[in-house]
Amino acid sequence: MDDKPVVWKKENGICFITMNEPNTLNAISKGIVAGLEEAFEDCFEEEIRAVVLTGAGRAFCAGGDLAEMIKDGPKDWLLQTPKKLGVVVSTMRKLPKPIIASINGPAFGVGMSVAMACDLRIMSDRATFAQAYTSVGLSPDGGWTMTVPQTVGIGKAMEMVLLDKPIKAEEAQRLGLASIVVPADQLEAETLKLATKLANGPTKAYAHAKALINHSQLQGIESQMDMERYNIADCGDSEDFLEGSDALFNKRKAVFKGR
Repeated sequence: MDDKPVVWKKENGICFITMNEPNTLNAISKGIVAGLEEAFEDCFEEEIRAVVLTGAGRAFCAGGDLAEMIKDGPKDWLLQTPKKLGVVVSTMRKLPKPIIASINGPAFGVGMSVAMACDLRIMSDRATFAQAYTSVGLSPDGGWTMTVPQTVGIGKAMEMVLLDKPIKAEEAQRLGLASIVVPADQLEAETLKLATKLANGPTKAYAHAKALINHSQLQGIESQMDMERYNIADCGDSEDFLEGSDALFNKRKAVFKGR
């Protein structure tokens, strides 16, 4: 596979997009965001009738790239990168083609946000969702605070941000976070089967239906993502984030002070 942060190919009316930084578990970096923006823009071509998004290696996307974030300065990174990711999420919502997230492993933090920006989520029975942001002293972004509460309800969403318990595939399907759960060794084949079905379907009707649902439920998502960006940047300037990220890197329990 190419060594670019994001790679994509087009076959039989389907665009297969892969986040391609397996060494970081496809953690969202500036390179991945730029690659996703280019890939999804390419999907507006008439020949593309369905899109699949997945991650290389053993993860879908394990959250934000904390190493890059700390190197660049957390507050600046968290003001700029989520803004660019917001453009990607908005493009995904506006794309008049069905987008399938093929979730092959952990989808944590912003990885969960990106999965929730897709129209369908097919999930390996070994994959896991986690809110993850608050465990390192950050608040959610990428549209999480709109898409997840709308899917699971405010009570469950609040539980997720306060307790941050991992959500296994079976529970994810029960909550509506996953559309389909399949055995791990069948994920690729079942994803292709689903994408082929959609690509051969009434894609004009799908496009109108997608636009109508997004219009009725997600009209405020751009302003919500702006609010998320300013809040996560403020968290990134906190002692708690420095403590949370250091604890994660050093595999120890964080000691938060609320400041």
